[in-house]
Amino acid sequence: MKLKSVINQSKHNSYMTGNNFSIKALLLWSIMITGSFGIVQAQRILDIDEVRVVAPYEPTISDAFKINLNPGIDDTISVELDFDYSIQPIKASTSFEPEPVSPARMRGEPLQRLYRAHLRGGYGNYQTPYFEAFYNSLRNDRYSLGLHLKHLSSGEDIDDYPFSNYSHNFANIYGTRFFRNTALKANLLYDRSVVHYYGIPYGAIIPESHESHNPLAPESAGDIRQRYELLSSGLDLYSHNSGRNGFEYKAGMGHNWLTNRHDGSEHHFTLTGGIKSDIAADPFGLADKQFFSVDFSGDYFYNTTPADTSNTGIYAVKPIINSSIDRLRFHIGVTLAVEDDNANYQMRAYPLAGFEVDIIPDRMTAIVDLSGGLERQSMYRLSEANPFISPSAEMRFSNIRSRLDGRIRGSIGDNISYSLGLTHSRTDNYPLFGKFYSGHIDFPEKDGSNENSEFIATWDMDNSFGVIYDNVDKLQIHAELLSEFGKRFSMRIRGDYFDYSLENQQKAWHQPDYKLSLNMKYNIQDKIILTADLFGLGQTYGPVFLADNGDFNHNQPEEFKLHDFFIDANAGIEYRYTRRLSVFLNFSNLQNESYERWLHYPVQGFNFLGGISYSF
Repeated sequence: MKLKSVINQSKHNSYMTGNNFSIKALLLWSIMITGSFGIVQAQRILDIDEVRVVAPYEPTISDAFKINLNPGIDDTISVELDFDYSIQPIKASTSFEPEPVSPARMRGEPLQRLYRAHLRGGYGNYQTPYFEAFYNSLRNDRYSLGLHLKHLSSGEDIDDYPFSNYSHNFANIYGTRFFRNTALKANLLYDRSVVHYYGIPYGAIIPESHESHNPLAPESAGDIRQRYELLSSGLDLYSHNSGRNGFEYKAGMGHNWLTNRHDGSEHHFTLTGGIKSDIAADPFGLADKQFFSVDFSGDYFYNTTPADTSNTGIYAVKPIINSSIDRLRFHIGVTLAVEDDNANYQMRAYPLAGFEVDIIPDRMTAIVDLSGGLERQSMYRLSEANPFISPSAEMRFSNIRSRLDGRIRGSIGDNISYSLGLTHSRTDNYPLFGKFYSGHIDFPEKDGSNENSEFIATWDMDNSFGVIYDNVDKLQIHAELLSEFGKRFSMRIRGDYFDYSLENQQKAWHQPDYKLSLNMKYNIQDKIILTADLFGLGQTYGPVFLADNGDFNHNQPEEFKLHDFFIDANAGIEYRYTRRLSVFLNFSNLQNESYERWLHYPVQGFNFLGGISYSF
């Protein structure tokens, strides 16, 4: 590039200056040719490709002084503001018109099909026929009607115990008529039970005059038979919608007529009623809700026994105030009761208070109740507790001076719930059961020891139980655990411990010191249902009272141990062939232990009952 520039410039100059410069131009040309040739040759030898370097631009400033702090001004003069202000609220007129909401279409789940009737029937060892029937009306918002029938009996005796068979027949008709805010309920029930006084004292010798096809049997079952027949009716009217001010009411009346085969009868008339209504708000602003309730009750008994006739009654009223404050709910009131003992009246008052608090909402709740009351040990109540009582059993009033009940209940997760409780009660005339014999008798032991002793008995002797009343302090501790895992598996465990402190008797006769129970149910694909039940009882004692010169010593009986701790195991299986038809098989007393629930009265050993059920 440089060579061409020089040549062009020389030519231009030669034309401009003429021939005067020709010599100078030639000389310059020679020098330029020589130099240019060398330069051109050098450039060819050092010829290299062009190289471009690309890198981020990083300018630097050497010896620069950087200040890291923001500049600020320290002012030593402070200014304090002092002024008054106020706000004058002005109500602004607003208007709101809600937009209409279009109705949503709710898709309801299909209702489960119901059947009007359900029948169950079967047969088991000990010649045990069983039948049960249920009949109910279907869904109806105006009325509900139903019928329940049942028969269960046993025609075979326990070994060495003649005429130990029994029977039970039951029929109940019930119905409810629903009105707008009220319901009317009625029922009519008939219950017939037959038992025999088959309890033979240990080592008993039956006189030859009573021999028959069975040398240990009385001449006929009728000699020791007892039959109870109950006819019960009731009518109740109650509100099922609280309406204005949370007002509710109830009223009812009923009649129970119980007879036995030995000229005993009992008429029990009942009248009940009550009202409940919300009350004014708490003036102190503490209670969230308050309501007041009053319950009325009247019970009249007319009893006829071979020994006596009596007219007794209990008339009570219970005013109660209930309040709730956040998680706390409590009530306070009083029970006023009148004891009518053959027109001898006595007024009694009992405390009525308690509270319930949610320690952990939906997980743990604590409950404490203090109460008391008056109860009549009627023929019905005593025969329900022990069907082998004497037809002339003594009936008294039981005075529950106080009853303190504390419980904690809750749940662990979504499948397990629990309950822990402690109850202490003080009762005057607490009923216990014992046997009474006349004459001088030496009793052998249950295991056959004391071989020289002798017990001569006749079937004319009353093998029934009398009632002993004593003043009792009773402590009960219970724990219960219930687990459910869907519809497939459920389990319930419960334990109860009892401690009795009696004024006269040595022990609480026929009352175990603890009870245990375990119930399990497993559903396999809604086709096979397995059940298992275990019941455990602690050691139990029963008394025999002997007459001394015609008078019984109620405080010094002969004491017998009925049993030590034992477990009664039961199991069952049901196969559902269809939703309507199924077959079942139940086993009881799997350990085949004929323990005594009542003194000298063993229960049946291993037994089973199988049958079929059908719904339509």
